[in-house]
Amino acid sequence: MKGVVFDILRDMIEEKFGLEGWNQLLEKAGSDGMYLSSESYDDSEMESLLGAASEMTGIEVPQLLQNFGEFMVGEFYTRFPIFFDNCSGLVDFLKSVDEIVHGEVLKFYPDANLPKFDYDESGDSLVMIYQSQRKLCHLAEGLIAGSAKHFKQNVEIEQTRCMHRGDDNCHIVIKVSND
Repeated sequence: MKGVVFDILRDMIEEKFGLEGWNQLLEKAGSDGMYLSSESYDDSEMESLLGAASEMTGIEVPQLLQNFGEFMVGEFYTRFPIFFDNCSGLVDFLKSVDEIVHGEVLKFYPDANLPKFDYDESGDSLVMIYQSQRKLCHLAEGLIAGSAKHFKQNVEIEQTRCMHRGDDNCHIVIKVSND
């Protein structure tokens, strides 16, 4: 996992719990907290941090990942506003993630291990079909929810298939309402 993700996690923790909270988290996770944005770190580093955060807050890891995903959207917008500004709304943006956004990410970080998304628009909703060995579908849900807030659109998100329940991939169903 790229160091930039750890940097954003640090920003979120410091915003909510201050520098002391971040230092406590690092100590509990057994981490030195030294991350370079462009470097890659083993997934176990993030797992340790999330486990420690769960112990400290009493919040389950899937919910922590969703919260983190929502927070990440603001950071992504600050760093890469063009990805958002070139889209007409949430669905347009989500459909651009796999090809456009991830394509650009790979230019900055050629060795990034990104999830793969396929899309199904055959019904009254968008289904994002998520595939990744990391199984961070809850993070994806948070990113979707945060993106909906960015575009000021109401959204219902349901995961009808999930790798955590033994499925081959995750189906994240997104219904945008005009309420």
